[in-house]
Amino acid sequence: MINDRIKNNYIKIINENYSEYKNDYKKLLKNRKEYGATYKEEEIPTLYDAYFYNQEDYKIYEDMIDIFMSIVEKVTKEYVENKSYRKIFDLDPLTEKLILKDPGYNISTPIARFDVMYDGREDYKFCELNTDGSSAMLEDKSLADLMKETKAIEKLKEKYEIEHIDLLQTLVDSIEDLYYKAKNTRKKINIAIVDIIEFDNIEFKTIQKLFEKKGHNCKIADLKDLKRKEDGLYIEDMKIDLVYRRLVTSDLIENKEIGKDLIESYLNDEIMTIGSFRSTLFYTKDIFRILRLKESKKILSEKENEFIKKHIPYTEKFSYQKDKEKILENKDKYILKPIQGYASYGIYVGKEHDKKEFEKILEEIKDKNYIYQEYYTVKPLEFVKMEDEKAKLEDFSYVTGLFAYNKKFIAPYMRIGNAALISSAREYYVVSSLKIKEK
Repeated sequence: MINDRIKNNYIKIINENYSEYKNDYKKLLKNRKEYGATYKEEEIPTLYDAYFYNQEDYKIYEDMIDIFMSIVEKVTKEYVENKSYRKIFDLDPLTEKLILKDPGYNISTPIARFDVMYDGREDYKFCELNTDGSSAMLEDKSLADLMKETKAIEKLKEKYEIEHIDLLQTLVDSIEDLYYKAKNTRKKINIAIVDIIEFDNIEFKTIQKLFEKKGHNCKIADLKDLKRKEDGLYIEDMKIDLVYRRLVTSDLIENKEIGKDLIESYLNDEIMTIGSFRSTLFYTKDIFRILRLKESKKILSEKENEFIKKHIPYTEKFSYQKDKEKILENKDKYILKPIQGYASYGIYVGKEHDKKEFEKILEEIKDKNYIYQEYYTVKPLEFVKMEDEKAKLEDFSYVTGLFAYNKKFIAPYMRIGNAALISSAREYYVVSSLKIKEK
C-alpha cells in the first residue's frame, strides 16, 4: 500500500515546521461546518492527514467491485425468477412485492458502498454492504476540499500529483445517465430526494444543487409529504419523475401507511426510483450466510464461489437455544448484528465485553432477528496525530468503503479508529481519500 510508504515523507514535512502546520490543522477543524463536514449536524472528527492510494490500489478495488457486482446480479436474478430461492431470504410480503417489481432498468443495485477490511494484496474481508440508501459521499468530499487547501498537502504536491474523485458529482452524473438510458430521453427531470428527514441534511442539499446545476428540478422530500394524485406522485406542486431513494426499505415498510402513496406510485409505474428496491437483497445482514448456501453456489461461477469463501466472513442466523454456549465460549471470535439494522445500531462485539456481560446481551437479543459473524481484524495503518509538541504516527484500524455506481467502482471512503467497531456510534475519525502518483 502506498499509504504506508508515503507517511514518513508526510510527517517529516509537518515536523520541520510544526507550529505552522498545527495552526493550519486548527484552521481545518474550524472550517468543517462551513465545508459540510458534518454528520447529523455534528462536525466530523478528522485528522491532519488523508488516506493515500495509487493506481495499483485502485485496480484492486475495481476488481473487487467487478466480481462482487457479478454476484449481486446473479443472486438478484435468481430471486426474481425462482420462488423457492426467495424463501431463503424470508422477507415480508410487501418487501418481496417491491423487489419483484421491475424497476425499469437492468441494474439491480445502481448505488452501493461495500465496506471492506482490506490490509494487503490478498488478505481482506467484506464486513458491511450498504446498497439501500448509501451515504457519506459529502463527508469524503468536504474533508478532501479542506485537506487540499492545507499547507502540508501543498508541500507534498512538490513530489506527487494528488487527485480527489468527487463522489457527489459522479453520483449525480450516474443517476442522470441511468434515467436517460432507461427512458430513452434527454428531457429535464423532476427529482425528489426522499427519506424520513429528522435533521437539516447538508448532503441532500448539496446533491439538490448539483441536480439543479445540470438543469433539473429537484426537491428534498420527507416521506409524509409525498402525495399521489390521478396523474402521478407529487411533492408540493411538482409531479415527480424520479425518486432518488435514500429511504431504506425497512424504514418504508415500518412506515408503510405514511409511505403508501410512494409505494402505490412505484407499483403502478408512475415514478422511477434509484436505487431500486432490489438493492434490499444485499442490504440484509443475512446475505453473507445466504451466499454460502448450496442454492447460491449453484448459480455462481467457481471463481465467484472461491471469492465468497475467501472474502466473506462466516455468518449464521442466531438461535439462542442452539448457539448460546458456542458463542459464549468463543465470544472474542464473533460479532452480533441485527439482520435489518443500519448505522451500526444494535451491534455487539464479543471482545468488548466480559463473559457475564455478553451472556446478558445474548439473553436480550434471543427473540430478535440477529446474525453472528466471524470477527475480523486488519493489520493497522499509520496516520498522523498532532500532539502538543510534534506530530507522530499512530496505528489505526480502519474500514474502507468502496463506492460503486452503475456497477463501476468510483472511489474509496476511509473511516479509522481504535475501537473494536469503527462507526459513527463509536470513537472514530473520517479521513479523505486522495489518489496519488509520484511525479
